[in-house]
Amino acid sequence: MIFNTSFAKYLIEKKIITKKEAFTLRDKSNSNGNPLFVELVKSGKMDEETAYTLLAGFLNYEYRFVQLSELDLELVRAYPRDKLVEYSGLPLSLEGDELTILCSNPFRTEEFKQFLHFGGKKIKFVISPPSQMKHLLDYVNNKIQQVNVLADYSDEEKDISSGVSETDIAIDAPVIKLCDSILKDAISRGASDIHIEPFPRCVYLRFRIDGKLTKIEELSTHLYPALLARYKIMSDLNIAERRVPQDGKISMDINGVPYDFRVSTIPTIHGEKVVIRIYNRSFSSRDFSKLGLNQKQMDLVLNMITRPHGIILLTGPTGSGKSTTLYTFLRYLNNEDTNIMTVEDPVENEIEGINQVQVNPKANLTFAAALRSFLRQDPNVIMVGEIRDEETAQIATRAAITGHLVLSSIHTNDASGVITRLINMGIPKYLVADSLLGAISQRLVRKLCPKCKQEHITTKAEMQLLGLKEERVIYEKKGCPFCSHTGYLGRIGVFEIMIINDEIRNMIMSDDFTSEKVAEIVERDMVTVLGNTRERVLNGETTIEEYDSLVDIVKA
Repeated sequence: MIFNTSFAKYLIEKKIITKKEAFTLRDKSNSNGNPLFVELVKSGKMDEETAYTLLAGFLNYEYRFVQLSELDLELVRAYPRDKLVEYSGLPLSLEGDELTILCSNPFRTEEFKQFLHFGGKKIKFVISPPSQMKHLLDYVNNKIQQVNVLADYSDEEKDISSGVSETDIAIDAPVIKLCDSILKDAISRGASDIHIEPFPRCVYLRFRIDGKLTKIEELSTHLYPALLARYKIMSDLNIAERRVPQDGKISMDINGVPYDFRVSTIPTIHGEKVVIRIYNRSFSSRDFSKLGLNQKQMDLVLNMITRPHGIILLTGPTGSGKSTTLYTFLRYLNNEDTNIMTVEDPVENEIEGINQVQVNPKANLTFAAALRSFLRQDPNVIMVGEIRDEETAQIATRAAITGHLVLSSIHTNDASGVITRLINMGIPKYLVADSLLGAISQRLVRKLCPKCKQEHITTKAEMQLLGLKEERVIYEKKGCPFCSHTGYLGRIGVFEIMIINDEIRNMIMSDDFTSEKVAEIVERDMVTVLGNTRERVLNGETTIEEYDSLVDIVKA
C-alpha cells in the first residue's frame, strides 16, 4: 500500500519511531490490510490521539477532539444519517461556501463530496479518532431520536390527565424510545445522576455533571405520567403506588457497556420526582493514581491496606467517591489466596472473586447480621458498605482485632472525627486505639480544562487564602467548546490520610482526649484535604474557587 510507505517515511523524518520499527509496522499493516495509523494504535506504539494527530499532520488536515457541545444538531439533521455512519463522519459547520466535515477515515473523503448537494462548494476536512467519532455518532443518533419523539408527542394528541391511573396509561413506542434516549444522553454527557422533576407548567430534566446540576430539557407535563410509568416498570416498582417513596434498579447495556441505574421516586406536591443514579459496572481500575492519590499518599494507603488486621475507615459526604475508593482497594487485594467478603446497601459494583452480600432488612439481613455470619466464613478481608449504628461498629472493630482487615465508610467531617464518632457509638477507647489503622477523608474537586485554562498571577487576597508569602502563577478557568464552556473537565479526589501512630494512640487513651487535639496532630504531620487541594491549585490542576468552596465546609 503506497499510503503506508509514505506515512512510514513521514514518521521516520519526524523521528517518531525508528526506521526499523516503521517498516516492520508497514509490512504488518500491508499483510493485515490495515492502514499504518491503525496498526500503530493496535501495536501499542502510541495512543489513538497521538496516531491521528500525526495522520492529520501528514495529510495537512486539522486534528480536533470534538466535544458534544460543539455539534450543530440542526445542521447534522440535514444530512442522511445512514451515510454519516457508513462514512464515519459528521458535518461540523457550513460557513459561506465551505462545509467542514469531521471524519476518522481519510480514505472516504471522495464519498463525502456528495454532501455538497446539501450546501457549500468546497469541503474542509478535520480528523478525529474513531473512538470519539463513534461517541459523537451515538450521541447524534440518540439526540435526534429524542427530539423527534418530543416533537411527535404533541399535547393535543397525547393528553394524559393527572386523574388517569398509572396502570391505565398506555406506554407506546415513542415513550419507550424517549426513556432509553434519556439514559443514553446522560451516559454520553458523563452524568452521575438524572433528575426528572415535575412542576405545574413543565417537567425539568436535569443531569449532574462534574458535581453540578445542569438543566437539559423541559418536558411536557402531559408526557410525564407515561414516562414515569415506564421507568417504574423498568425498575420493577409498583406503578399504582404514588404516595410513598420507592427504590428500584435498571440494568442494561449501552453501547456495549453494562450499567446499573438506581431509581428513586418520591412524592412531591406536583407529582413524583425521579432521581436515577448511574453506575458503570465495567469499571475495574486497580490504579490508585486514577483516584487522585499522589505517590506519597499511595505509599501510605498501600501500607495500611496490606496489613493483616485492623480497621480502615473512609469518610466524606455522599457523592465524594468513597465507594469508588473502597472498590479500588478491594480490586487491589483480590487474589486467589485471599477470602474477601462484603456487605453493601446496595451492591454497586460486582467483582469476580469477591463474595458480595446485599442488605435485605425485610429478611433481617442487616449489616450487623451479615457481619456476625462473616466471622464464621473464614474471611481475610471484610468490607462493610457503611457503619451506621453501634452494633455494626462493635462487630466491625472486634473483627479487626481478631485477625481480619476491615474496610468501611462512616460519616464525619474529617479524618480525625472518625475517632470521636466511634467513641460516641459506644466503642471503648482501648478498642478504638487497638483496632483502628487509619482513616481517609476525601472530597471531589473539579479539574481545569487542559485546553483552555489560563495563567493567573495571585492577588493579595488569594495569597492570604493560600498562605503564600509571594506571588505565584496559578491557573484559572476560561471555557471553551471542549469543556462545554464551563472551564472544567472531570473531577479528581483530594484526600486527608490519618495514620494511627503511637502519639495519636496515646492521645485516644488519655483522659483529656478531643478530636481537636487529634486534628492538630494531623495538620502538623499529615496532609489535610485543604492542604491536598492547595497543592492541586499550585500545580495548575484546579482553581482557587474550588479550594475556597472547601474551606468553609471542611472547617465547619
